Amino acid sequence: MSARHRLCELIRDCKAGISIASAFAMTMLIGAAALAVDVGSLYLDRRKLQGIADAAALAAAGQPGEERAAVERIIAANCNCAIRIAELATGHYAVDRTIAADRRFTPGGASPNAVRIVLHRDRPLYFGRALTGRNQSVIAASATGARRGYAAFSLGSRVAAVNGGLPNALLSGLTGSQVSLSLMDYNALASTDIDLLAFSEALRSEIDAEVLTFGQTLDTQVTLPQVLAALAQASDGQVAQALEHIASRALPRTLLPSRAIDLGPRASSIRADAANPVKVNALGLLRTMLLLGSANRQVDLSVASNLPGGSGIDIALLIGEPPAQSPLIAVTDTNDVIVRTAQVRLKLDTRVQTPLASVHIPVLAELGSAAARISEIDCRAGSNAAVSLGVVTAPATLAIGSVSNAEFQDMTRALDPAPASLVRLPLVSIDAEAELVLSDLAEKPAIFSRADIDEGRVKTVSSSGWVAGAAKSLSDRMDLSVRVLGLGLNLNALRTATAGAVTLAAPVLDTVLADITGTLGLSVGQADARVNALRCGRARLV
Repeated sequence: MSARHRLCELIRDCKAGISIASAFAMTMLIGAAALAVDVGSLYLDRRKLQGIADAAALAAAGQPGEERAAVERIIAANCNCAIRIAELATGHYAVDRTIAADRRFTPGGASPNAVRIVLHRDRPLYFGRALTGRNQSVIAASATGARRGYAAFSLGSRVAAVNGGLPNALLSGLTGSQVSLSLMDYNALASTDIDLLAFSEALRSEIDAEVLTFGQTLDTQVTLPQVLAALAQASDGQVAQALEHIASRALPRTLLPSRAIDLGPRASSIRADAANPVKVNALGLLRTMLLLGSANRQVDLSVASNLPGGSGIDIALLIGEPPAQSPLIAVTDTNDVIVRTAQVRLKLDTRVQTPLASVHIPVLAELGSAAARISEIDCRAGSNAAVSLGVVTAPATLAIGSVSNAEFQDMTRALDPAPASLVRLPLVSIDAEAELVLSDLAEKPAIFSRADIDEGRVKTVSSSGWVAGAAKSLSDRMDLSVRVLGLGLNLNALRTATAGAVTLAAPVLDTVLADITGTLGLSVGQADARVNALRCGRARLV
């Protein structure tokens, strides 16, 4: 019988067909069981592992410095099933939509704000052993948790010493009306903090706009009396009375508070949170609002000094516009927001009587904008550098010389003083000039611990070219030129008397200069920085 014939017989033979079909079906049934039981079990176990990974990432991100311990606690609390931590990396998560989502986490860094973890677990196979030859399979789950905290910071918040009538004269010039506060009022303002959120809430009530968020409220055009009344509502006691006194005398000039205050992530708030305030110095906030509402940028003051012979000092103060898109107080979680102070010019015309002549000393001072930004936020428990600022001091130019009123009022051009006539007699004149330039554009660190933030400490960053007495330094550098009937002669007696008069006036001028700039929240060659609040936000999955 041929092989072909035998094959045909076999095909026609139906005996034991069920056994053969069952043998083939068993393979399919085992595969189906493996798919249904093993794959389903692996899927459910991975879902459970992913939940544990998510919880562990949140716990680790919320406890900086204790990330591994936090992950281990979550694993122990959820499953006693040999879960392994395959990867635990701390790093920085950038909230930037221009970056692909899987690239926003960068491992490493001194102050991480995110944690990425990968968990592994061995899971036994049941029916799948017959197909794969393995007794178990490894399942994995990964998660990244990020913590978004913020800090509030400001410049120019040093508590200024109050001497003579300068603060009242300056506040009167800025409000457009006579202001008369006592020394106790100033001390109360200088030693009290006001919550920016409580102020925003009070301002919203003052303008009758309860539907607005705090950010929208601050971006509404309001009047100076409304702002000052809101400041009074946000404070109490003597501070509230002092602010109400100023509000009752302020002219109804308009301003946008948002030009000076950037609430950042708190802008969407609609209620003040007493547990998480953003505190700023009351005198500093008052000063900031008055500067914004000052219609006439030039304030002229006359100061009686303790110079001999009933001499005095006339002051012309010119306040520049705050830099565009640069607030004076900011709440932020990035290092892109920079706060800057306003530019200021001062002209001090001083008269000093001497036995030989009356000496006129014109001192010019120009202070540029100091700047600060957040360079680091460290939320780890016990960190001595909770918030680090990068601060650039204000460039300053001080001179003895003369400029025209037009040159003085043109803030777009740098001052270029000419030699000034200190003494002018019928036959004799003495000209003088001196210049001192302080410019330090290098960013310097100002580091704040949690205790510094809680206690409202102000840290001063000084220029490397800083001198303690600006006017005294000018007098030491002064170049005197004596002229008689148009001829240059050396009249030592008159030169010595004039130099002595300038030296005598220098400490008084330094005091006046410090008082004015201090009341404005500025300092020659220095920048005063404060971190007003720190909140390490709750962790979230990213």
